[in-house]
Amino acid sequence: MSGQREPLSALIQTAGVQLPPAPAAVAAQGVPGAYSHRACTQLWPQCRPQFYRQFDDVFTAVESGRATVGVLPIENSTEGSVLPVYRLLGQHRLYIVDTTQVAVEHCLLGLPGAALDAVGEVYSHPQALGQCRRFFEEHPHLRPHEYSNTAAAAEMVAASGDQSIAAIASEVCAELYGLSVLRRGVQDQGRNRTRFIAVMAQPVIAPTADRVSVCAVLPHVQGSLFRFLAQFESQGLNLQKIESRPIPDRDFEFLFYLDFSGNLRQSGLADFLDQLQKSCEYLQFLGNYPDRGRPL
Repeated sequence: MSGQREPLSALIQTAGVQLPPAPAAVAAQGVPGAYSHRACTQLWPQCRPQFYRQFDDVFTAVESGRATVGVLPIENSTEGSVLPVYRLLGQHRLYIVDTTQVAVEHCLLGLPGAALDAVGEVYSHPQALGQCRRFFEEHPHLRPHEYSNTAAAAEMVAASGDQSIAAIASEVCAELYGLSVLRRGVQDQGRNRTRFIAVMAQPVIAPTADRVSVCAVLPHVQGSLFRFLAQFESQGLNLQKIESRPIPDRDFEFLFYLDFSGNLRQSGLADFLDQLQKSCEYLQFLGNYPDRGRPL
């Protein structure tokens, strides 16, 4: 993995200071009614998102200019990080520019006339299925199956004509796709929330930005992680999150994703990022953005 050696402070200096109030095109994964749809309209109430099948398609749409901004789930309060999105952040050159949180209440949706005890197969996104483990334990006759998106699963069930299958999705999807709510609130936790990020091709650091995200590859030597993390303590910075993912083709070596508090336009913080870069094999700046709704 080759690193960007130009000082990151130079990139910070070119960053914009204000998000577009009404982006020309907003990309999201899924279909209408998905939780990502709600995230888009929370950020920009008048937007009409362009929907794509896969997370990777959202990144590509923004990189190609077909979309101004992409909206993606990054973390759930029950299931934790959305790992495919973290992987894509490390592979693409997009920047997190804003966040929002969506309250997630999952419903079991079936065709009109379907009954819970007659349903056998349940489809939804893997994260949603993981957020409903207790429900499946209490109803062992229900067999979970992964699907690309919660709303896409609801759309599929509606088109199937099969009363023996159901989807886990929002109640909005029942209204959109003509389904019946067989059970409300099937998630394990009552306060179930997902944090979504907005990504753009160019960085934007608003005056209200207070969370910085980076990813780093450290020298594979004893003590490198300790020395790396100690730099945050020496600067009095609050490390809010650290996530590690394996590096392909490098046995048991890891890419670290880190979030810490601060605004890089503050005196000294951009220089700190340059210093941090020197201690890494590779450091990628992922964004400096408002941490809305903290904590999850």
